[in-house]
Amino acid sequence: MRPEFIAVAAAIVLATATTGFAGDNAPYAGIWDCEVSTFTFTKDTYDSGEGPMPQKVEKEEGNYILSFSDGYQIGLSSVTDTTMQWFSMQTGDQFECKRVK
Repeated sequence: MRPEFIAVAAAIVLATATTGFAGDNAPYAGIWDCEVSTFTFTKDTYDSGEGPMPQKVEKEEGNYILSFSDGYQIGLSSVTDTTMQWFSMQTGDQFECKRVK
């Protein structure tokens, strides 16, 4: 294989690995009752009741790390069709979430 093709293929793999979402449908997307409030997630936004905030999402071993422009991060783990764990990287708060829709 020619070197320029290898470089292009490597760039595509790196871009896909960095976003973690080539073909992924964001299983956390939806409306969730997370004990203290109802949170709404889309693939690109998070709304804790104060309006949608754009997010950067990284997928790491089945878990999702959502990062916001102010540096705040939350983690979503054990995501199933009906439940998931919500965790604040800054405060350590953790909630069990149940899917509403």
